[in-house]
Amino acid sequence: MSRRIPVVAAVALSLFSFFPLSARADEEPGAVHKSGSIGFHQSAAPIGVRWWVAGQKVGLDLGVGFASDPSLPYPGEHLKSVAFSAGVPICVQSWSRMHVLFRPGVLYQTQQVESSVFPAAFATESEKTLTLSGEIEAEAFLLENFSVSASTGVAYESFDPGFGADKEKSFRTVGGNFTSVGFHAYLFH
Repeated sequence: MSRRIPVVAAVALSLFSFFPLSARADEEPGAVHKSGSIGFHQSAAPIGVRWWVAGQKVGLDLGVGFASDPSLPYPGEHLKSVAFSAGVPICVQSWSRMHVLFRPGVLYQTQQVESSVFPAAFATESEKTLTLSGEIEAEAFLLENFSVSASTGVAYESFDPGFGADKEKSFRTVGGNFTSVGFHAYLFH
């Protein structure tokens, strides 16, 4: 895995350098992209949209993610997980090819875990996580209507491990590196 990171970075930088300047985002000050996009801010909820309103000063992010993984000791049974995310990106500073955003957000995740031991009958319990965050996001436009973004900030997390156990609460700094960069393809006016 760690060997792939330099290769991915080199490929991404090489591809970007081959785009002709005319194909890159508009260089005029105050360039405006389309308002609605598909893409994601968080990899836990990768099927998402971002929609800008108020002259592209305030937006709404919505995302969903899901998984169904086989249970190893129980053939034919699956453990399911779901994630929902929402955020309100607020444009703090904008240039022709870059936005700096303040983005308060929420992420809710639930995941089934096995609560039985084989050969007993298959049973599950749900772990639930609620994350509230405040982030500074940099959204860079590589093309007129295509951006990549990364963010840094703080988050409060409440984790319910299920099984009647007490919730665990934590506060931490958060940030993404280039292996978890979000993207948006602006397709809608």
